Amino acid sequence: MPICQNCGEKWSWKQTFKTIFRLKCPYCGKKQYESASSRTKSGAFMLIPLVLLPINAWFEFSVGTVLLLATPLFLITFGLYPFILKLSNEIEPYW
Repeated sequence: MPICQNCGEKWSWKQTFKTIFRLKCPYCGKKQYESASSRTKSGAFMLIPLVLLPINAWFEFSVGTVLLLATPLFLITFGLYPFILKLSNEIEPYW
């Protein structure tokens, strides 16, 4: 779970999920940023559904089957995101 780099408070899964798009600390109210290492991990993590697209094409699944398989995969991926999120006080470059 992410820890605010300003006040040092650990966020719960629910708090992280609520602030996932604005990343404002629920304790001190300061703006937080996703760290460079966390952005790299989350980018790779979010690519998992895209890797499955060629497999779907190869097996020639119907659109309904693909949606049926993609929906829980998307929910799992999005639900696990707070566990890989690391915070920073400033925007960090990738390099």
